[in-house]
Amino acid sequence: MRRLFAGLVCVFLVSPVPPVAAAATGPADPVAMLTELDARQKDMVARADLNGLADLAHPDLRINAPTNRVLTRDQFLAMMRNGQIGAEAFERTAESVTVSGHVGVVMGNEIFTPTAASELGKTYGVRPLTRRYTNVYVLDGGRWKWLARQANVVPDAAPKTTP
Repeated sequence: MRRLFAGLVCVFLVSPVPPVAAAATGPADPVAMLTELDARQKDMVARADLNGLADLAHPDLRINAPTNRVLTRDQFLAMMRNGQIGAEAFERTAESVTVSGHVGVVMGNEIFTPTAASELGKTYGVRPLTRRYTNVYVLDGGRWKWLARQANVVPDAAPKTTP
């Protein structure tokens, strides 16, 4: 009896999650996790949270930017740091979230108001821009990392004209 009791105590002390809790919680919903992560990524951009973005961004991050060029992770973070990417306001609606194995894709629309000093602000002015976006995440070492992004300004938001 003592051996049985001692064995049970060892199982509970060594186990990282109590057996009852593991059974009760079950596997996490990857779609819900990715939806929440995508909302946090948007908030990081809106707040210019460089540490959060650096932590979330995969080393191979590539962005097909609405400024008509492809950015690397380092270029994106540098542009955030120096104000070339900046938001006065930023809203996002995820319309589709798909997870297939270790890859997650989030697609939807955004209303992004750029700062005056940003590239988009200089191109379009400080006004709300409707954009379509796709973010791709990869499960890397047990954590979702932001791997790729494509965003474009919807055509009805034409660039400002200069007199």
